[in-house]
Amino acid sequence: MKLLLLVLISSAMAAKEFHTLDVLYSRVPADAQQRTVTALIQRVVGSRASQFKAIVNPALAPNRIDTFHLVNENGTVTIGGSTGVAVAMGLYYYLTNYCNCQITWAGQQLDIPKELPKLPKAGVTVSANDRFRYYQNVCTVSYSFVWYKWEDWEKQLDWMALHGLNLPLAFTGQEAIYQRVYMKMGMTMKDMQTHFGGPAFQAWSRMGNMRGWGGPITQTWLNDQLILQHKILDRMRALGMIPVLPGFAGHVPEALSRIHPKANISQLGDWAGFSKKFCW
Repeated sequence: MKLLLLVLISSAMAAKEFHTLDVLYSRVPADAQQRTVTALIQRVVGSRASQFKAIVNPALAPNRIDTFHLVNENGTVTIGGSTGVAVAMGLYYYLTNYCNCQITWAGQQLDIPKELPKLPKAGVTVSANDRFRYYQNVCTVSYSFVWYKWEDWEKQLDWMALHGLNLPLAFTGQEAIYQRVYMKMGMTMKDMQTHFGGPAFQAWSRMGNMRGWGGPITQTWLNDQLILQHKILDRMRALGMIPVLPGFAGHVPEALSRIHPKANISQLGDWAGFSKKFCW
């Protein structure tokens, strides 16, 4: 994952030399992004939402580097942005730089002045430094995200957008997809339970460090996580983000040796003091 992050950063800095990156942009229509970020504004500022107007206009960023423009109109603030994320960035820029507000994971201070502070007559235009602003790592999901319900994720996704993050890792629910594939190959639920790590250890199971530890995982858990992932992906995309989905990491259930005894499958050995039973 560190290598992937370095590649993305390097590519973003040299986009002219990497024309394939041109395909990485939101396909969600501007009006849909506008509705989504308008709802975000309502969640963030509550009863003051009528004083902020969101407009998503991709033409503000012909080079696809997110840009927002703030302007006062009749006692309100109009936020134009190239994507839903750009509008959210603009909202947070105004809240922090003009209203002395702050929104964090742990809490928020949203004492917005009764009369909204004035912007310069020409307004304020800000562009992001880079096209892609990546967020999260593969371990974060087992530190805290694995316990998130949708209500928690909605707040987290709002926070991401407010801080301009548009390339977030989206790892929730992947075990349900692997389960479909492996069970079509003839494996059983018991095989899955000895393969997948429990909720707090899924990150290390996904990386091939350990297997089955902290389980057994249940079908209800798998189903609920997949449903949650669909909601997460829908919201990410509706805000104009580009979710980073998991690929196949190369490690397989031990049961594959039983089903395909002639397959060339290597054992990695012990890891961090865990017994062979829980290692690949």
